[in-house]
Amino acid sequence: MKCRTTLGILGKWASFGFGPAMAALLGCAGEEGQRGVAGPPGPVGSQGPSGTAGPPGPAGPPGSGMAIPDGGMAAGLPTSCLSPCHGFNGMVEQWKTSTHYSTFISNLGGEEVGTWTGPASCGNCHAQDALELRVAGTLGTLAGGVVTNPAHGELGYRNPSNGALAESTYAGNSKVAQVGCVTCHSVTEATDPHRTGLPYVAGSFPLRVPSGASDPARIEKSPDTSGVIGTQAGVGTSNTCIWCHRSRKDVTNYIGPQNSITSAHWGPHEGPQADVFSGAGGYHFAGRAYGASTHQQALGCVDCHMPQVAANSRSANHSFDPQLSACTSCHIGATSFDINGGRSQVRSSIAELQKALNNAGYLSRSVAAPYQPLSADELADGYFELDETRPGGGPDGGTLRLTADQAGALYNYLIVVRDKSSGAHNPKYTRQLIFDAYFAITGLPPTTLVRPQ
Repeated sequence: MKCRTTLGILGKWASFGFGPAMAALLGCAGEEGQRGVAGPPGPVGSQGPSGTAGPPGPAGPPGSGMAIPDGGMAAGLPTSCLSPCHGFNGMVEQWKTSTHYSTFISNLGGEEVGTWTGPASCGNCHAQDALELRVAGTLGTLAGGVVTNPAHGELGYRNPSNGALAESTYAGNSKVAQVGCVTCHSVTEATDPHRTGLPYVAGSFPLRVPSGASDPARIEKSPDTSGVIGTQAGVGTSNTCIWCHRSRKDVTNYIGPQNSITSAHWGPHEGPQADVFSGAGGYHFAGRAYGASTHQQALGCVDCHMPQVAANSRSANHSFDPQLSACTSCHIGATSFDINGGRSQVRSSIAELQKALNNAGYLSRSVAAPYQPLSADELADGYFELDETRPGGGPDGGTLRLTADQAGALYNYLIVVRDKSSGAHNPKYTRQLIFDAYFAITGLPPTTLVRPQ
């Protein structure tokens, strides 16, 4: 029954008093109300199975890398990075095996770095920008002192206020003890592949130090005491080596008629290879002739320490380790650097001189007073380069006072052992220095050596 019809019937029944009761009985529904708002969404269902893979994309452009003969993984890397710097035989990896790199690592955060600024001279060789500043003539001096030949690598001068020998101080601000690429080479924005993105071009990183065949380089030793002007020791492309591997002492002016040794660090600085190789840096005894060897006359540092590496685009070896291949062109059939037993003989002579100097009270390895002479174990260990002077080695245990020739003998011993080549850098000159030093201390020739003429 339609609700509207039902209401009509009820209207009729109302007169009999049955309207309300009958409506309740029939339960007629009211009109439909408005639809309510949707409820919140239900929980997410489980993930369905993965769809099939789409088609492959288009191939990319070919790489610009260099093919590696042994099938290595370098293909695709930019050639400008691999050759010659970052390849498997690259100069960067070679440099990381060198003393230049290990010194940098050992000095990170070390005490030595803090001594470079101010009145110290260490930074002139050890700082990252050392050669850049020195080539520009930027050196620190006392009381307006003047270095005579800074453009030739010299560091020494006389203090104008008292005439004492002095050494230029580092005038830069670097806190990094790193002899790296930009220390020796001039690298600009226009030539640096890291900035240009272009391949490296051979010769675009020229040496900072003038290194032509006729470019001079000097070590500190002066010809006489009238001035501090040094001695010519240039070797062309090896001039960069000479600027740092030097005694830093003008032995002509450093040793006087009487010498009071009050410091364990008296003598040449470590690494005086240029003084030995040049045949000019030692103390020369009166009446003695000193000559250069064939090595000094025909070779330079780079010939033996930086020969070309075939596997590295024939670029120079930057490990700086001497290569036996550099010897065999002259010393045919050589299997070690001990050519004809020459280095062994020199080491025997060094040991004989070491014993004589120690008996005279000149040597010690003590780090502080009282300085003790070398022990039997120290005399036998062969680490000659660790020996220092002994300030308390005088007859009465006090200051060590030496004549010029006595001091010269001690100086020559230190310059030979700190050269560390056992005579290889200059066989003839090394033997002459050892022979004369031993004779000056003992009055006798050494039993292990005949003086070469």
